[in-house]
Amino acid sequence: MAVNKDFLYVMYMGGPDSIQAIEPFLYNLFTDRDIIDFGIGKFPQKIVAKIISKVRSKKVAPQYERLGGGSPQLPILKSLLGKVSDLYLKRYDTELETAIGMCYYHPFIKDTVKFLQNGNYNNIFVMTMYPQYSYTTSGACFSRFFNEIKINPPKGSFKVIPYWYSNESYNSAIANRISAATHKLNAEISDCHILFSAHSLPYYTLEKGDPYTIHLKEQVNLLVDRLKPKSFSISFQSKAGRMRWLEPSTKDEIDRLIRDNYRNVIVCPISFVSDHIETIIEIDEEYIDYARKHGLNIVRSDSLNDSEDFVMSIIDIMVN
Repeated sequence: MAVNKDFLYVMYMGGPDSIQAIEPFLYNLFTDRDIIDFGIGKFPQKIVAKIISKVRSKKVAPQYERLGGGSPQLPILKSLLGKVSDLYLKRYDTELETAIGMCYYHPFIKDTVKFLQNGNYNNIFVMTMYPQYSYTTSGACFSRFFNEIKINPPKGSFKVIPYWYSNESYNSAIANRISAATHKLNAEISDCHILFSAHSLPYYTLEKGDPYTIHLKEQVNLLVDRLKPKSFSISFQSKAGRMRWLEPSTKDEIDRLIRDNYRNVIVCPISFVSDHIETIIEIDEEYIDYARKHGLNIVRSDSLNDSEDFVMSIIDIMVN
């Protein structure tokens, strides 16, 4: 009997789903030397990670309380994939099953890969929710994925999507949100500065040839060519620890914009596709509130979350 069913497997680094989950999530993150290498060896890094996760979990717990007691990433992603499945069925008359795998908290990749290994599908799509590729994010996800399937590979036509930062439909969705942000500023895009804020990485990743910053710059150029703002810049946020990270930081770049008397600023969280602690707390409550107190007319462009245009973008990324 012919199979009329496809599968989409989506990966993320993950996030804590409760206050109690913050510490183990952070410990799993900081013990992974592929993403953050303290240069002190495997066992000493576990000791340091234990200390950092214990201290940092207490610091960020009030922030997660304000988010409802956990990261909204997973609920948003589940809603997004439900809508993707519905639209896929309407478009292609084909059922699309989905599963989510995380690196550092439940549901772990090692626990959910079995859903696509045990099924029989025409087409299998595997991707992460990171538009730009870095070995610290997408690479970490795919490394775990391929390690799990090497003994029992899935059956069906197999498509791996390592990155999708240049996808036209996805960039249209971002451009539309940046354009909408100009109305909140009561300004034309030609009078606005766009600050593209991306998640930072340790500087040594750049020295190792990681393509993340190249992908960021190429995507930013696509958006700037399309939108034609007065000016733009790229900054990096969410660093942790004392090692050198990518520069400039978003806080330092906002200070420069204030100092140089910029008027209308739109912060676009270019490496984030959904709301979570880095957008709602770090950008909205910390950076934007700070900038407004110093006289800057500034807003953040909305996240894509589980919006209808992003649903269409995901399908376009899958099939094209």
